[in-house]
Amino acid sequence: MRYPADQKQRTSQRILNAASGLFRSRGYDSTGIDAVVASADLTAGAFYAHFRSKEDLLAQSLESAFSQSGKAWSKRLANLKGSDWVRRFASAYLSKAHRDNPGQGCPMPALASEIARIGGPSRAVFEQRLRGLIDMVGEHVNSDRAIPAVALCVGGLMLARAVDDPKLSDQILTACRAAVVEESAPVP
Repeated sequence: MRYPADQKQRTSQRILNAASGLFRSRGYDSTGIDAVVASADLTAGAFYAHFRSKEDLLAQSLESAFSQSGKAWSKRLANLKGSDWVRRFASAYLSKAHRDNPGQGCPMPALASEIARIGGPSRAVFEQRLRGLIDMVGEHVNSDRAIPAVALCVGGLMLARAVDDPKLSDQILTACRAAVVEESAPVP
């Protein structure tokens, strides 16, 4: 049976999309290859035709997730500059919707602690994309305030997801949003 020329690429992308969502929502350690291929409606044999290992899949799915996330942020923040950009960024990043949908959100708060332990290519992708986010935020705030703003966003979202009390979770989001906007305000 003959397959379309782009069949392998489409199958790889299905696996990447499934892995990206599962890794962000369940975590890397809690997501096996069988769950990934089942989510992509494939068999485990299909996985090994596209990826060398689960760690290879993580590195590639991180790249894919960051790429998709970056495109979404670019659209959401188009035509904004300075404090308007920061306010919109913090409001969207530290939102209930982002908190409640880790499988579609930024990979940083979902996977940072696991990436720190895994290392290798995944860590390199993560670091490259973190630097890109810091640079992007730095275009709209004083450069020395970009790292704290990113840390407040990523860390705040991690903490908001980690607690059971919805009221406390909302308070974390609200406090971190306010701190990002205040921390990023231009120096008088």
